[in-house]
Parts: sequence; structure tokens; C-alpha cells
Amino acid sequence: MALVFYFSAGKIAFTTKYDGKTVTGLAGASFNFTWSFSGDVSTVDWGLKRDGVNIITNDGVLVSVDKNGPVSKTVPSAYSGRVSGSGDASSGQVIFTLSQIQSSDARFYGCMMFPANPFDLSKFDSVYLAVKGECLLPWSVDTMLLTG
Repeated sequence: MALVFYFSAGKIAFTTKYDGKTVTGLAGASFNFTWSFSGDVSTVDWGLKRDGVNIITNDGVLVSVDKNGPVSKTVPSAYSGRVSGSGDASSGQVIFTLSQIQSSDARFYGCMMFPANPFDLSKFDSVYLAVKGECLLPWSVDTMLLTG
């Protein structure tokens, strides 16, 4: 008896991706992480990439969208009120926004797509956010004006 696996013609795939490249955000500003994709996607998660592997850390999902749009998630306190998502898993594009960027936000972020078809494989992409504009000196302009 032969065992036959069914593979859908609608396999999921990123049509635009970062491939681990670096993007630059400015401290205090917002940055939009945008992914386009094809296929029958059920859910797209964006969050904190785990070091050394292509997954999002435990409790590191910052935003999740399904076929109805963004899904409410509890996020790490450092990101509370600073992350959002738009689009839905059936739209072919999602945009995840990180607002009020801080120097501590410099790190790898990941995007994981989950297929609607249980015989298809999940897809992962990552991007490194470099942050520019943080004060590198141990004093501020205000301090100089007050003491100088």
C-alpha cells in the first residue's frame, strides 16, 4: 500500500523579505516592517527573533494577524503601547510598526507565517534593526547649559 501526501498548489511564500539584512530606525521615531506574501496563510506573527535559530522567542510575539486582522496579544512590557500591525493574513501584505524607537530596540526581529494547509510548512524571515540618534555622551545639552 502506498502512502500519498497531498501538497497544496497554494504553498505559502514570502514575495518580499529582508533575509536577515539590516534596516535603520531613528531613536524616538517609528519604523514599519513590511512583508508581502502569497499562498493560503492563516496567521502571521512578528516578534523577537531567538538567537541562533529561525523562530520567535518564547513570549516574544509582539503582534499577530490572522485572516480577520490583528489579534490581541500580551507583549513584553518594554514594547507595551509601542507595537501595532495592519493588514491580515489573506491580504498578501502585513505591516508591523515599532513606535518611539529606543536604543535598546536594536536587535533581530522575526516574521513567521503559518499556512492554512496542515501539509504546508511555516516560513520565517528576519531583519536586524539598527538604531541611530541615541545620545552616546554621558551628559546632555540641558546639563551643559545648567552647569556651564
